[in-house]
Amino acid sequence: MQLRYLKVFKRKILLLILVIALIVVSSVTKGKTSVVLSTITGIILIVTAIYYIVWIMRTPTKKESDEAL
Repeated sequence: MQLRYLKVFKRKILLLILVIALIVVSSVTKGKTSVVLSTITGIILIVTAIYYIVWIMRTPTKKESDEAL
């Protein structure tokens, strides 16, 4: 991966690492800690999904003309 792409996606990569770590820790631990960590992971995943849905809706699309050649 080139360094410029790493700079652009640094926040997204850190979020992915955080979510993976929370899933692993919540599956290893027991009791209240597991419930709290899985709840936090779920909230983060829901917020991320909403962010991407809004991003997809706001991204402009290229319009092609319907003229016959």
